[in-house]
Amino acid sequence: MNNHPHGARRLFSIVTLGSLMLAGGFPGAAAAVKVLPAPARCLVPEVAMDAQGILHLVYGLDHHACYVRSTDQGATFTKPVRIDSSGQVETRMGERGPKLAVGGDGVIHVVWVDEWAPGVKTYVRYARSLDGGKSFAPLQTLSSMSGVDGATLAADGRGHVAAFWHVMAEPKPEVKSATWLHTARSSDRGAAFGPCEKVVVTNLPGLACSMCMMRARADVDGNVCLAFRGARDSIRDIYVLKGPIAGNRFTALRVNQDHWNIDYCPMCGPELTFTPDGRLLCAFMSRQRVYWAISDPALTSFRLHVATPAGQDNEIYPSAHANRRGEVLFLWQVGPMATQGSATVRWMRYTLDGQPVGESGLVGRSFAGTKSTAFVDNNGDFQIVTTAAPEN
Repeated sequence: MNNHPHGARRLFSIVTLGSLMLAGGFPGAAAAVKVLPAPARCLVPEVAMDAQGILHLVYGLDHHACYVRSTDQGATFTKPVRIDSSGQVETRMGERGPKLAVGGDGVIHVVWVDEWAPGVKTYVRYARSLDGGKSFAPLQTLSSMSGVDGATLAADGRGHVAAFWHVMAEPKPEVKSATWLHTARSSDRGAAFGPCEKVVVTNLPGLACSMCMMRARADVDGNVCLAFRGARDSIRDIYVLKGPIAGNRFTALRVNQDHWNIDYCPMCGPELTFTPDGRLLCAFMSRQRVYWAISDPALTSFRLHVATPAGQDNEIYPSAHANRRGEVLFLWQVGPMATQGSATVRWMRYTLDGQPVGESGLVGRSFAGTKSTAFVDNNGDFQIVTTAAPEN
């Protein structure tokens, strides 16, 4: 029996009407934007809709990584399953928490980092499920060096899994708040991983901002893409690496040209999603404002620098999601990244050419220290997964 893991739940639509001619789309009713309440007190929910239409959700709760799934697009969920046994999953500061990838073969892969504490060594941990999330295998340790951050992973349907993180390693970079990109790969559906290696980038030093999260995605052509905030010469702009998922050789694509020169980490990494036609959407924060950009079909360059309608200060934690109608839902938060206080969650609808279509909304207020996410359901509607509640 499927039940929501935290009792009664709500699923409500913010906007359901509209008739638009969208760039790259077709006339007809615009997609609905709905809100799917995340489990109570959960941190940094992560979602993936697989090819069978099953919705997978992982989140942090009380320093555990938890998993639920839904076969009815979020109307009901299974009871939560704990992925880890340690109770030491780092979930602080709004981005850290378990990261999810679902391979085309149905294997569920989750990666996380250990909870930080004075004098405690922290590593990248990984677990997988071969039975649809009913249980998870004992965790594996992927990193050989401690002091890691930014863990993410991607999986294809041919047994390949690629995990990434960044860690301070010798030689120590001269740039403040900078670390080196590292990776470990599996070719047997996550049963075992090879040794961790420094990421090889052909046209850029593999230097990442020290505490910004990253996002990896696998495409259908055997490649993996990794979005991260760079740190070369203290410029904190966004890059996407592209290379074979089975190898360690990548080319860097620059997403934005803001030349944000700072000697500290802004602690807000990029998000990366695919459009239905295989292009990449990258959402990012620069100078305390959020934007999204889109790649060309060959994934060789990015264009656009699309801002929010109001351009408020303290914009953070953006993501962008496209449906088959040619619509883009841009989702972000306004408010602090700290673990105290609250923040508002907002959205705007655009065309793939970056044109606003006049529809935007305020989801509500959420507690600080977490962020929202979204997905496109089987009907082409947008669903926002969030702890935010409407304001009275």
